Amino acid sequence: MTIKKLIWWVFSTLLIGCILGFALGMMLHIFPFKQWSMLLLTGTTCASVALLGFFAYLIFNWLGAGFVRNPRTFQWVQVVLIILTVGNLVYLFATKFMGWNLFFHLLAPLLIIAVAILVAWLKAKWTNVKAFVPSLFFMIVATVIESLPWIKPKTGNVTLSSIFYTVVILLSCNAWQILNLHKWVKRPEKGAKSKQEKPAKHIEKAVTSSPQKKKNKKKKKKKK
Repeated sequence: MTIKKLIWWVFSTLLIGCILGFALGMMLHIFPFKQWSMLLLTGTTCASVALLGFFAYLIFNWLGAGFVRNPRTFQWVQVVLIILTVGNLVYLFATKFMGWNLFFHLLAPLLIIAVAILVAWLKAKWTNVKAFVPSLFFMIVATVIESLPWIKPKTGNVTLSSIFYTVVILLSCNAWQILNLHKWVKRPEKGAKSKQEKPAKHIEKAVTSSPQKKKNKKKKKKKK
């Protein structure tokens, strides 16, 4: 990955969070219109959390693949963690809310799972089938962990609109990152390398066919 791509990765994710934060905030009336700067700041904060979560996921994936050498075993570990994370989130809502309030709050985990499956399917379609489980793991586990401060604050309660506001921004930023990762880390193709090497070969030929070597060849012919 080049520095240019890294900068684009960071700033594009922050821009998505900023735009979504403002748009969703206006739709859900998170803050009054006069406090539009708070919407931009909140969206950027969510995007920053998504960036940190993605870096943490890359480190986890690297360490996990190093400890668990069998790819299938590592995928099953991720599946188990997905089930535990979703179960923990559902249990968290079930112990806190009742009735219709619980039903509406359970829409957040359903939204996360639905978007995660769609993103994982797209990732597998665009790259490799083996990318389905890691993408699903990142979209579910990372999004849930990143949104926990908004879902379960230490003090007070958070409104349902605020939970969806946060979850949608995090899902969008995470989807943007995981779907474009293979483009950002893609190495130049062999064709591009060969094109770059061709001028060098022409230079070598030009050097080998220098006037001095031609003179040496003529002298050898005369001696013969």
